[in-house]
Amino acid sequence: MTNVRSWQFWVIIALALATMACAGRRERREEAREAKRERAEQKRAEREGRAAERPAAAPTAPTVAPAATLVPISTAPTAAAAAADSKMVFMRATNFGGAIAASVFDVTEPGEPKYIGTVGPSTKLSYALKPGLYTFMAVGDTAEFMQAAIVGGRTYYALVIPRSGAKRFTVEPVRRDELGGTEFAGWDRGTRIASSAARSQAYDAADAADKRSRYWTQWSKKSEAQRAELTLNAEDGR
Repeated sequence: MTNVRSWQFWVIIALALATMACAGRRERREEAREAKRERAEQKRAEREGRAAERPAAAPTAPTVAPAATLVPISTAPTAAAAAADSKMVFMRATNFGGAIAASVFDVTEPGEPKYIGTVGPSTKLSYALKPGLYTFMAVGDTAEFMQAAIVGGRTYYALVIPRSGAKRFTVEPVRRDELGGTEFAGWDRGTRIASSAARSQAYDAADAADKRSRYWTQWSKKSEAQRAELTLNAEDGR
């Protein structure tokens, strides 16, 4: 029979209680982390739902930086070209959509779309560029566009977001006031730089050109406010 007055007995009891307490704390931490992830996914889904339900006559969005300080790339003066390069980072911060990848293009200039790379789940592409006005395109079964007013020496961010029901992606600006938040920190930390293979992956140039032509017509029909929502402003960089 165990002697309850023995000090060894009480040491065993104390160790058992400590082990149970540690296990309980680990479980609570895991539950808290899982709840946090679920809240983040719910918040992202709600934001996407609001964007889809937003009426065409949306409130006036922030004004794009004055055109006097920005010029189209093809006519940018030597001084602007010599300024510190900026970066455009395309982030796909979710595994939603599985292995289906989105091809990202620079379609600022006329002619064949300029291939930037392919962004898969939880990856990001970094694209060096000079100051000016840009138009980018994300291609799946359709093509979606985003415009950007870039100034020198800054890094800009955009989300490449898969949509349910089709191999379709949208590309949306990340605003300056989001860059310091915990949600953005999670996107940045949870995405890895796409491999060099993702930048040299074969793509159908004729298909990209065709989708650019067809879906640009739809972009052109958007209201000024809708286009502003899909435009990175100069002040959105950091």
